[in-house]
Amino acid sequence: MKKLSLHIRWQINEKLLAGLSEHRIAKHLGVSRSTVHRVYHCFEQYGCAESLPSLYGRPRIFSCDDMRYLETLLKEKVDCLIWRAIHRLGYTHKQLAKPAQERIKNWQW
Repeated sequence: MKKLSLHIRWQINEKLLAGLSEHRIAKHLGVSRSTVHRVYHCFEQYGCAESLPSLYGRPRIFSCDDMRYLETLLKEKVDCLIWRAIHRLGYTHKQLAKPAQERIKNWQW
Protein backbone atom coordinates (compact mmCIF):
# COMPACT_ATOMS: atom_id res chain seq x y z
CA MET A 1 0.00 0.00 0.00
CA LYS A 2 1.53 3.28 -1.13
CA LYS A 3 1.47 6.21 1.27
CA LEU A 4 -0.47 9.23 0.05
CA SER A 5 1.45 12.47 -0.22
CA LEU A 6 0.35 15.47 1.78
CA HIS A 7 -0.42 17.29 -1.49
CA ILE A 8 -2.95 14.63 -2.57
CA ARG A 9 -4.52 14.62 0.89
CA TRP A 10 -5.07 18.39 0.67
CA GLN A 11 -6.47 18.01 -2.85
CA ILE A 12 -9.00 15.47 -1.58
CA ASN A 13 -10.09 17.79 1.23
CA GLU A 14 -10.31 20.86 -1.01
CA LYS A 15 -12.34 19.05 -3.68
CA LEU A 16 -14.77 17.63 -1.12
CA LEU A 17 -15.20 21.07 0.44
CA ALA A 18 -15.86 22.42 -3.06
CA GLY A 19 -18.74 19.96 -3.39
CA LEU A 20 -17.36 17.22 -5.67
CA SER A 21 -18.43 13.64 -4.99
CA GLU A 22 -16.11 11.07 -3.41
CA HIS A 23 -16.45 8.86 -6.49
CA ARG A 24 -15.43 11.66 -8.87
CA ILE A 25 -12.43 12.68 -6.72
CA ALA A 26 -11.27 9.07 -6.42
CA LYS A 27 -11.45 8.62 -10.19
CA HIS A 28 -9.64 11.90 -10.85
CA LEU A 29 -6.79 11.28 -8.36
CA GLY A 30 -6.46 7.54 -8.98
CA VAL A 31 -7.26 6.40 -5.45
CA SER A 32 -10.13 4.36 -4.04
CA ARG A 33 -13.35 5.93 -2.84
CA SER A 34 -12.75 4.52 0.64
CA THR A 35 -9.38 6.30 0.74
CA VAL A 36 -11.08 9.59 -0.14
CA HIS A 37 -13.65 8.99 2.60
CA ARG A 38 -10.99 8.07 5.20
CA VAL A 39 -8.81 11.11 4.42
CA TYR A 40 -11.76 13.49 4.63
CA HIS A 41 -13.08 11.85 7.81
CA CYS A 42 -9.67 12.40 9.43
CA PHE A 43 -9.72 16.02 8.25
CA GLU A 44 -13.22 16.60 9.66
CA GLN A 45 -12.47 14.97 12.96
CA TYR A 46 -8.94 16.27 13.69
CA GLY A 47 -8.53 19.24 11.35
CA CYS A 48 -5.33 18.03 9.74
CA ALA A 49 -4.41 16.38 6.46
CA GLU A 50 -1.44 14.37 7.75
CA SER A 51 -1.87 10.67 8.37
CA LEU A 52 -2.24 9.76 12.01
CA PRO A 53 -0.66 6.32 12.45
CA SER A 54 -1.00 6.40 16.22
CA LEU A 55 -4.78 6.14 15.87
CA TYR A 56 -4.63 2.80 14.11
CA GLY A 57 -3.63 -0.61 15.40
CA ARG A 58 -3.26 -1.86 18.91
CA PRO A 59 -3.46 0.78 21.65
CA ARG A 60 -0.36 1.48 23.69
CA ILE A 61 0.09 -0.46 26.90
CA PHE A 62 2.00 2.18 28.84
CA SER A 63 0.56 5.61 29.54
CA CYS A 64 2.70 8.76 29.39
CA ASP A 65 3.10 8.69 33.17
CA ASP A 66 4.26 5.07 33.05
CA MET A 67 6.85 5.94 30.42
CA ARG A 68 8.17 8.90 32.45
CA TYR A 69 8.44 6.67 35.51
CA LEU A 70 10.36 4.01 33.59
CA GLU A 71 12.59 6.68 32.09
CA THR A 72 13.58 7.90 35.55
CA LEU A 73 14.30 4.33 36.59
CA LEU A 74 16.52 3.86 33.55
CA LYS A 75 18.52 6.95 34.47
CA GLU A 76 18.98 5.70 38.02
CA LYS A 77 19.61 1.98 37.60
CA VAL A 78 19.22 -0.52 34.77
CA ASP A 79 19.18 -3.78 36.78
CA CYS A 80 16.15 -5.72 37.94
CA LEU A 81 14.61 -2.51 39.26
CA ILE A 82 12.91 -2.00 35.91
CA TRP A 83 11.31 -5.46 35.92
CA ARG A 84 10.14 -4.86 39.45
CA ALA A 85 8.60 -1.54 38.43
CA ILE A 86 6.87 -3.11 35.43
CA HIS A 87 5.47 -5.82 37.70
CA ARG A 88 4.21 -3.19 40.16
CA LEU A 89 2.39 -1.48 37.29
CA GLY A 90 0.49 -4.73 36.79
CA TYR A 91 2.23 -6.12 33.71
CA THR A 92 3.51 -9.67 33.65
CA HIS A 93 6.22 -11.47 31.74
CA LYS A 94 4.63 -14.10 29.50
CA GLN A 95 6.17 -17.54 29.65
CA LEU A 96 6.35 -19.98 26.76
CA ALA A 97 4.26 -23.13 26.97
CA LYS A 98 6.17 -26.37 27.56
CA PRO A 99 5.77 -27.65 23.95
CA ALA A 100 7.17 -24.39 22.61
CA GLN A 101 10.09 -24.54 25.06
CA GLU A 102 10.85 -28.09 23.92
CA ARG A 103 10.80 -27.06 20.24
CA ILE A 104 13.23 -24.22 20.91
CA LYS A 105 15.50 -26.42 23.04
CA ASN A 106 15.63 -29.12 20.36
CA TRP A 107 16.05 -26.64 17.47
CA GLN A 108 19.30 -27.08 15.53
CA TRP A 109 20.89 -23.79 14.47
